[in-house]
Amino acid sequence: MDSHAPTLLNENFYKFLLDSIFDAVYTVDVDGRIVYWNESCERITGYTAEEMIGQSYRESSFRYDPDGEISDNTTVGGGIDIVLKNAMPGTWKGYICRKNGQRIPVESHIAAIRNHNNEVIGVGEVFRDISAHVALEQAHRQVLQIARKDQLTGLYNRTAITEIFKAEIERTRRYGQHLSVVMADIDHFKRINDRYGHDAGDKVLAKIGSILAFNTRKPDTAGRWGGEEFLLVVPGSNAQAASQLADRIRNYIQEVPTGELPEQITVSFGVAEFAEKVTQDQLLFIADKALYKAKDTGRNKVVIGSQEMK
Repeated sequence: MDSHAPTLLNENFYKFLLDSIFDAVYTVDVDGRIVYWNESCERITGYTAEEMIGQSYRESSFRYDPDGEISDNTTVGGGIDIVLKNAMPGTWKGYICRKNGQRIPVESHIAAIRNHNNEVIGVGEVFRDISAHVALEQAHRQVLQIARKDQLTGLYNRTAITEIFKAEIERTRRYGQHLSVVMADIDHFKRINDRYGHDAGDKVLAKIGSILAFNTRKPDTAGRWGGEEFLLVVPGSNAQAASQLADRIRNYIQEVPTGELPEQITVSFGVAEFAEKVTQDQLLFIADKALYKAKDTGRNKVVIGSQEMK
């Protein structure tokens, strides 16, 4: 055997290896005192080994952010205590605070350190800065959200509202709750475009989208169905309750102050209530038939559809 080869029992060799890796590594003894703090810990946290070694991790300046999204019910700094107590390793994602106060998202793995008798003599934690990964995930979610939204009104687009409607029907079938759907159509919208131009028409659509977004309950979902039509999914409500909601929105729209829109705008509504053995397409058809009954009988009103309309 080469006498010049490094031995794995050499403490300096271990330190060289741990200081060379990109991940932050630190260890604590059974009393919770920090006994090792590698160079990546210094880089990520801003705290030097001289500041940290010898301190109780519970009392040190280095801390987990109490407002962070620490998973698996891990309390602030509690992962070390949990592993010291039961010797079971754990992994979590959360936040730490750097020395300058900056919050950093991290992914961490904590495991017990044992001696040759298999006794727990401390705990080691390995964590890494996942800021870039989190930022990429957030950007991806934002792109998906944008893809689901109608750019003009800010409401869900037809594809998204259809998916939500389908999910609500499945939930209604599973739990036997009420579900209603409301179709809305702007009265004389073509005339508005022809008389005032498409910019004015876009302004009307955006205003109605805003009214729908801010005057419905949290469980309700509004979407732009296409053109000047909107769809409102109202879970937990029968047709009567949904028609009252629609009528309230109808009043808000016709009472928009003069000057905000090119002229007074009115909207007609059709309401349909889910019933057993009625399909999604049939429910939409009932709401659509009720809507056009509202149009044919004077506009600016709410009509509740019946099962006979399907």
